[in-house]
Amino acid sequence: MGSGIEIGPGNHPFELPLPGVHVQYVDRWRAQESTELFPQLAEHSAFIEPDLIADFNTDRLAPIADHSQDFVIASHVLEHLADPVGFLADIHRVLRPGGVALILLPDRHRTRDRDRSPTSLAHLVAEYEAGVDEISDAHLIEWLQHRGKPLGQTEDEQRQTLDRYRRRSIHVHCWDAPEFLEVILWGIENLDETWEFVDGSLPLDEFPPGIEFGFVLRRSIGSADSVGRQRFESAWRAWSQSRVSAGLTPAEDRLIRAYRKVRHSLLSRVPTTWRGGKPAS
Repeated sequence: MGSGIEIGPGNHPFELPLPGVHVQYVDRWRAQESTELFPQLAEHSAFIEPDLIADFNTDRLAPIADHSQDFVIASHVLEHLADPVGFLADIHRVLRPGGVALILLPDRHRTRDRDRSPTSLAHLVAEYEAGVDEISDAHLIEWLQHRGKPLGQTEDEQRQTLDRYRRRSIHVHCWDAPEFLEVILWGIENLDETWEFVDGSLPLDEFPPGIEFGFVLRRSIGSADSVGRQRFESAWRAWSQSRVSAGLTPAEDRLIRAYRKVRHSLLSRVPTTWRGGKPAS
């Protein structure tokens, strides 16, 4: 596996119980600052001290040299950023040819984003081309309205609210796997990214079904070519179809339904403040 980085590990770094693996952690804040921002998360497990600090909106992965990493892990990171297209391009930049990226994202249908519209590719590309390096007020207001949170009455209150949630890292964007596939394909076609599809994950891969999907991407040893997009898309769709076709057995479906019924009953008795999790997801 070699050496690589995990981006935004927070208080739950990815487990890598493999020999010969060296990982460095890159995050936006020192552990103490993260603890102050998200005290309810720190109650469950301590934030780790990152090896490198970078503002992912303004710096992206600037502290990391070109072609220097064997792997990059970004678990539930891109949905929080002002410019996911540019950040994915920077992940490609820091990987050695043959290096692998693991990208995990929440499926919008299985989180509190289920009633939100996905962030369109056109919108993402426009923000990438405009060079945005800060989450816009419009994104924050849309999220606040969806969550039913007050913006504030006065101009000063509104500014304080926007600044607070901009700092606390909300779900700026949301997608499902086919929607995010378009983001990867655009980078292959327009930014000369040489991604190969290696593997992936869908919510149904977990039991009971989870909330995330993922892509395992390899930076090709070769250079970009005109069929890269087609090759990647064909590989992913064939893989995805095979996963979806497998489906669930009737017994598994009944068990999941029973689990959800019991879980809903239990959660209805538990105060919201006891349930943990990220406060601004």
